[in-house]
Amino acid sequence: MFEQSERAARSDSVSCVGVVRSLGRAIERGHHLSDIEAFAECAGTNALRLVDVGGRGGLEPKWHPYGRHVAAILIEPAPDSAHQLRRSLGNRHSVIEAGLSNVDGPRSLFVTQNPLCSSLLEPNLDVLRNYGVGRPHFDIVGRLDIDCRRYDSLHQAGMAPPPDAIKIDTQGHEYEVLQGFGGLLADCLGIELETHLYPIYRGQKLLHQIIDLLSTYDFVLRRLEQSPNFGGDLVEAQAYFTKPRRVIATLPALAKLKHALLCEVWSLGKYAL
Repeated sequence: MFEQSERAARSDSVSCVGVVRSLGRAIERGHHLSDIEAFAECAGTNALRLVDVGGRGGLEPKWHPYGRHVAAILIEPAPDSAHQLRRSLGNRHSVIEAGLSNVDGPRSLFVTQNPLCSSLLEPNLDVLRNYGVGRPHFDIVGRLDIDCRRYDSLHQAGMAPPPDAIKIDTQGHEYEVLQGFGGLLADCLGIELETHLYPIYRGQKLLHQIIDLLSTYDFVLRRLEQSPNFGGDLVEAQAYFTKPRRVIATLPALAKLKHALLCEVWSLGKYAL
């Protein structure tokens, strides 16, 4: 399925080149178009491929104004939630019913009182007891076996496309999910993820370790957005990474427009290219 869409994307990219060149000439003459308008003229089957890991709630509201420029791939392991997502999203977006990790195989999920706190890692009550958010939200009420896959395994099987952008919220398991993308991170333009500076789950990797991992694929940290859940302490944050300016400057026109779209949605400063 995704092989056919990639062939269509290559075909559309040919016509997109003409649009980009026309935009370049218009800008030289002083007629400026916004990045979103430019991308709209090029999009077609070249829509930005957003892989949303932990996307039970569907496409985030901040993407709604740009929905027709985005093809979201939502990863949801729970069959009922995956079914509801398929019904609500329509044909433009897709849902993959699996958990993601750095290995293929079954894993045990710690199910918590607040389902949004459930994780493949055990909650670390030594840290959480310092904050009102700890209990009862993180109290363990059960265990659930789920089938986990590496994302690059799904891609190799023709079940998932290469990502332009990735969003991850897997409650402390973000590092392992990133590892599962493997070499696909090399051509990815941006990553948004929830991260922690203190371990609220046992054995979890922290922000500095995620920075080290992503630096091997030429990502730089662009912005941190502090979570309000920990009484003013910088325990949890939303982190935004993109490829650096020197890399973006060498990319084809369509990739530059996709990067500009990410900067728009994520409220990042745009590079002067």
